[in-house]
Amino acid sequence: MIGSGAELALDHSDAALLGELLQVWESKRGRNLVRSAYYDGHAALKDFGISLPPKMRNIEAALGWVAKGVHAVTDRSKFEGFVSTDGTEDPFDLSGILWENRFLVEFPAAAVSSAVHGCSFLTVSQGDTAAGEPGVLVLPRAADSSAALWDRRKRALKAFLSVVSMDDGGQISEMIMHTPEKVVTLVKRPSSWAVDVRRNPLGVVAVSPLVHKYELNRPLGHSRITRAAMAYSDSALRTIVRAEVSSEFYSAPEYFLFGADVSSFIGNDKWAAVMGRIKAMDVEDGEDKPDLHRFTGASPQPHTDQLRMWANLFADDQDLEVKFADSSNPSSADAIFAAKETLITTTRDANAMWGYGAVQAMHFAVRLRDGLDSTPDELRTLSAQFTDPAIVSPSARADAFSKLASSIEGFGASEVGMEYAGLTREQIVRFTADRRRASVSQLVTGIGERLSAATADPAVQAAATERGTEVA
Repeated sequence: MIGSGAELALDHSDAALLGELLQVWESKRGRNLVRSAYYDGHAALKDFGISLPPKMRNIEAALGWVAKGVHAVTDRSKFEGFVSTDGTEDPFDLSGILWENRFLVEFPAAAVSSAVHGCSFLTVSQGDTAAGEPGVLVLPRAADSSAALWDRRKRALKAFLSVVSMDDGGQISEMIMHTPEKVVTLVKRPSSWAVDVRRNPLGVVAVSPLVHKYELNRPLGHSRITRAAMAYSDSALRTIVRAEVSSEFYSAPEYFLFGADVSSFIGNDKWAAVMGRIKAMDVEDGEDKPDLHRFTGASPQPHTDQLRMWANLFADDQDLEVKFADSSNPSSADAIFAAKETLITTTRDANAMWGYGAVQAMHFAVRLRDGLDSTPDELRTLSAQFTDPAIVSPSARADAFSKLASSIEGFGASEVGMEYAGLTREQIVRFTADRRRASVSQLVTGIGERLSAATADPAVQAAATERGTEVA
């Protein structure tokens, strides 16, 4: 929490708003960090304390299922750029803003963060050009270092807090609060807080949420890492560790000595005695020699079957392909298509919300750059373009394109047609530029040919002779 120094530097309403934002951040941070741990594969083993021997309870095991479930959607979401109904290649001169803010690189990362935590954010503010920042600064923010308050009537953010940095003790050392009226930067000093307040010229919170799975009761979305996915991952991790223990016993058959003195096997390190590969005993002369019997350990196959069960449950929860749970047997074409169909729908829904957030951020950026009080009508035609997540074979796409191009006039030469054919936005722009250069060259050549034909006409030459001019 912050100290009274920061509260005294703010007015009552701002201090109350900051306190509310900090409460939201602290209440959500724990769950956000847990999901980040699952995504990174750092979730700790949750041992029941029953089947693992003491020396293997600290075993390090990792499972990458959760990350695979997240990337099943985000890898299909390919952002290509912005388009407008006016047909211009660079609508509203956005290329400069996108390039200076590395938007095409950082937006996909923000989409991954949105899928992990349920939402991420794009903050738009005036940059410090003297320090080398762009004039309009667009920064992605993860949910675990942010807090937001949603205004249901305005369908927009009421306030936003970005935790920029924390000290070695885990306390906030710098944060930025965005409100419709101002942008407040707070930096921790040894005995107080330095507060910098700047006017917000837009009149709205210039922060755009990138929401995953929007719902009326959850306007800031749901994480793709569901509670069921985490539970299945925990169970699978325990199964893997138990399989490791079972394999140790299976690879080291047990030997029993019947007729030996039991006291010879009593000691502090009983586990070492159990796992010892060779055991020996001294037998006095005249005594009966003990009988040695070998017992083979249980097969680890039940653990493999149980792991496949958890994989099936996880794949069903995350709408993964059938081969994720059973890669040994080829799946039918219908089963593969059915699994992909759900992923395609999920990705399209995610693209719609992420695209809306990206467009809203560009609205803020253009208004801030051009000093506009409101969003112009022309800017409302802007939309985000993503590659079609329905990945099909090139031959099938080409066949469908040729049929549509032959039945719809102008479809093949239009940008919509080229998008349907599978061309990227960059390829479409280059193709359009090449076609424009070729048409200009043809126009110049045609004009030259018509001039040459005209000068060769005897009537033209006679008229020029009468006027005392020379035809070149």
